[in-house]
Amino acid sequence: MLPIDRPERLSLGDSLPPEDPHAVSVCLPKWADSVGWVTKEPRVVDAMKTGYPRFFIPRAVERLAVLIMQCHALNGGATNTNTEDNQFLILPSRRYATLAHRFLFNKHQEGKSDSITTQRVRWNGLDCRAVGDQPCGTEDIFIVSFPKELLLAAKAFWQYTGFGISSRRATFWSECAPILSESHSSTSLQNDAAIARAELQARMAAGHSSEGFQVNPRDVFLYPTGMAAITEAAIAVQSVQNQTPRVVAVFGFLYVDTFKTLSRILGYSTTVYKYHPSEIDRLEAALKNGTLTLSALFTEFPGNPLLQSPCLSSLHALSTQHNFLLIVDDTLSSYPNVNLLPECDLICTSLTKLFSGKSNVMGGSVIVSPTSRYSSRLHTVLTDNHDPATWFPNDVITMERNSRDFPARAHRASSTAEKLVSLLRAHPAVEEIYYPKGSPTEEIYAQHKRPNGGWGHILSIRFKEASKAVVFHDGLDVAKGPSLGTNFTLASPYAVLAHWGEREWAAGYGVVEHLVRISVGLEGEEWVLGRVKRALEEVEAT
Repeated sequence: MLPIDRPERLSLGDSLPPEDPHAVSVCLPKWADSVGWVTKEPRVVDAMKTGYPRFFIPRAVERLAVLIMQCHALNGGATNTNTEDNQFLILPSRRYATLAHRFLFNKHQEGKSDSITTQRVRWNGLDCRAVGDQPCGTEDIFIVSFPKELLLAAKAFWQYTGFGISSRRATFWSECAPILSESHSSTSLQNDAAIARAELQARMAAGHSSEGFQVNPRDVFLYPTGMAAITEAAIAVQSVQNQTPRVVAVFGFLYVDTFKTLSRILGYSTTVYKYHPSEIDRLEAALKNGTLTLSALFTEFPGNPLLQSPCLSSLHALSTQHNFLLIVDDTLSSYPNVNLLPECDLICTSLTKLFSGKSNVMGGSVIVSPTSRYSSRLHTVLTDNHDPATWFPNDVITMERNSRDFPARAHRASSTAEKLVSLLRAHPAVEEIYYPKGSPTEEIYAQHKRPNGGWGHILSIRFKEASKAVVFHDGLDVAKGPSLGTNFTLASPYAVLAHWGEREWAAGYGVVEHLVRISVGLEGEEWVLGRVKRALEEVEAT
């Protein structure tokens, strides 16, 4: 059975996967639809039934917010969360709410402390008092209310940190919380979630282990989203290094929200280096002559969307010599394909992607390398900051179930992607295919490739003529929308969705506007290559 039957029949705004209330992607079938989404064209915005949860607040979360406000009003509440002049965020823990409150307060030009409030919503009722130091239950959620002029800042916090509540948590509250539903259920999922959490930690620890290098499940920290994992890793750096000014380096063209979390949310001064041997020399020179002192360096292996691989051995050596942490995002390669943890301090992964595969749950992880010089301090900070309640039990259970066959799926998708790359590289309309195998950094990737590992399931296409990219994209009969690592093949105009407002800047790093990214799924070689061939035929006909 295909992951999505007849994706060409999907309509603008449909969820991906179809009819799933917790889907984490949305159908944008034409190039113009993606442009319409980023430019907020009413035709597109009005058609959206869902969206990627960090970019599009789930409908279930919106419904929960309305229910809570209605309930509070009926009970005589008088809080600024219930006025037309205020907006609010719903967050799963007091710590996340406090971080949001602090961020919004720092952004508020008026500087009025009472215009931003944080309130706890208890399972059995709304606590209207400001949040204090008393312990809270795992079922509590928090509302941060703020003036409407801070809406863009609040949306940025929601998007970049990944700290917002999930659609499953919102649905569970709407249907089961005693304050909101007469027919509530008190059935606890905590025990099942604890078992699933332990299984996930054991699964990832085993996957990242190798001969002579054993990862303990306690080295694995789990979070509600991939960006929450990145954010928590970056916060841990602040505690472990305690340097002023706070400076980090970004090596390569990283996922856009990683860069923005570091700079806009956490206030790091950020230096960007390109994927090139000369850039490592430039970094080393700056470190040696004292013009650069780093707390950490963040990189991806390989990078998104150009699939270049940084020389981890060189970066690791520099991190040892100059006392900074090396943090690697392995989402696009993953442990069935590569062995990276011995060469860094932390690995961050978006479990939302291929680890889950089903595109219906969010999750993230941070794994501490047992050989890191900072291992003990990182464990202490990550443990102190970690709150298991931030990842909703049903999400944990769903992630565990989805990921049981992760290595087999990773190998299947990678095998098909490799065949697809060969087809595309031979086509005269294609200028360049970005993929680890056959790239200028192929040898670096190969150094870390496991004996039975593949080259990954993600590739990007640059056509000789920009117009051909649009023809190919629109003629490609696969699911199209944001995200990657889905069990179904998923294509997108990457720079349009991720860098529309900064296209010229992105193009300076090779991420041109008319780049088509394909995340290869499990449909198999014949299905995927057949559809790509038909799209190429349309390119040839224009």
